[in-house]
Amino acid sequence: MPALPEYKTRVLLENGGVPIVGGVFVAAGQDIPADVPETPVYIKAQIPGATSRAAQGLVRRCDTKDDLVKGLKELLAPGPWGQVEGVLVANAVKMVGEIYVACMLDFGSRKRLPGGVMLFTAEGGSGVEERKDRLTQISFSLLHLPTAADFKAKIGDVKNADAVAAFLEGFAKTYARYKLMVLEANPVGVLEDGSVVVVDCRAEFEPHAVGKNDKDLFAAAPAAKEDKTPLEKLVAKINEDDPSGTGFVREERETAPEGAWRVATNLCGGGGKMLWEMTTGACKDIHSMNESDTSGGLSAFKSYRILRAILEQIDDSQVLILTGSGMGFQNQHHLAAAVWKGLRESPRPLPAMLRFGGTDEDKGRALIEKVAKDLPVKVKTFMPHVFPNAMVDEIGDLATDKRATVKPEPQPEGEPSFSVKVPPGDFYYDKSKWDSADAPPCVAACPVGFLHWNAEARTVEPVEGKSCIGCLMCEVASMLEGKGELRIKLDMPEVK
Repeated sequence: MPALPEYKTRVLLENGGVPIVGGVFVAAGQDIPADVPETPVYIKAQIPGATSRAAQGLVRRCDTKDDLVKGLKELLAPGPWGQVEGVLVANAVKMVGEIYVACMLDFGSRKRLPGGVMLFTAEGGSGVEERKDRLTQISFSLLHLPTAADFKAKIGDVKNADAVAAFLEGFAKTYARYKLMVLEANPVGVLEDGSVVVVDCRAEFEPHAVGKNDKDLFAAAPAAKEDKTPLEKLVAKINEDDPSGTGFVREERETAPEGAWRVATNLCGGGGKMLWEMTTGACKDIHSMNESDTSGGLSAFKSYRILRAILEQIDDSQVLILTGSGMGFQNQHHLAAAVWKGLRESPRPLPAMLRFGGTDEDKGRALIEKVAKDLPVKVKTFMPHVFPNAMVDEIGDLATDKRATVKPEPQPEGEPSFSVKVPPGDFYYDKSKWDSADAPPCVAACPVGFLHWNAEARTVEPVEGKSCIGCLMCEVASMLEGKGELRIKLDMPEVK
């Protein structure tokens, strides 16, 4: 899903009355403003969705004015990271403690209503990834947000508990006010007087949830638009052609360290991106080739296209990790169908680690386990309670040192039997493969009654007034229960 750079996330927090360190944003192409804070300061390159900026030299401490001028000049110029939106110049503050706090969506389950969940620890700052087992999880209703007193009762024996609890109340309100997917602050500095202040922050959002009055704040900066890689442009076009949900992919600009596992990610919502980053942030032997996330209920057609884009554009990867969303409205059986189709139709498939969580997760996992032996690469499925921190231990068993090019499954040719515009797809029915007078299994497999068996013409047709949801269930049934009589061709969009 789209991410806000830090300087814009600060605006959300300021609007919510959440205390943040003082700072000034210097846009690309802008002169250094007169009100820039006095040194010492920290300068931070502003790149939406970027993580581990300090390790890439994109966060620097400047103790003199000359350091500041030189640093701004270097970070504002195009580099391996591309063209930044600008640089945040923030006050250096003396902290006596560091807190970690994040809010994300809890999509619920059959027994639990959706809501929010806050992750909190009084041991934040650098290396929090290694202390993730100490995080306190606080679930809350988005309709009735917790008060400071509620948070105080949950955070345990924390110094300056009143100030911290009041901060958490404002933080949760900001998260809910803007309908964010993720709001994270690390560190939140504890100052000598006992007050707390946000030092670093980020946010992720669902474009369709942005309020009319906030669209300018959440709009992408022109510089960020111009700096898209071919993969990012392709995913943007996929989003444009198919409005079901939103896929977010940002390609890593830095070269993988020597000896590190090179991992392509397809993290399908549910906080998967955040959990993966927490897991791998302190790992020197794992290099994410891209950032990824989704929001909303993506069709399987769209999930397939995004997976194909990742497989074929990120050429140097050794393994793929995909996590299902846990969303009640993103069916995991449909997602598994997209993964199966993507791995068998790609000329550059990757060994894959797959975790499905949410509606029909059992069916999704069963589908992959059933077809795994016939795939051109190794795959391993994980139960929904297994999170990325446990999955990374399996990377060495699946990753390939030499990625192969394979002959993919042949695509249907000629004129399609019929086509669907949204989500876009071409349907091919081969009556020579089905000689029964009864309807083939693809008809009954459609969950919305979009397909009809014309017994007289011995063909499958779309039902007038019904809409295809792009779930791929008809093709799955055709291939596993029928004779492959129905195939769906999902062309990749062209990008200039």
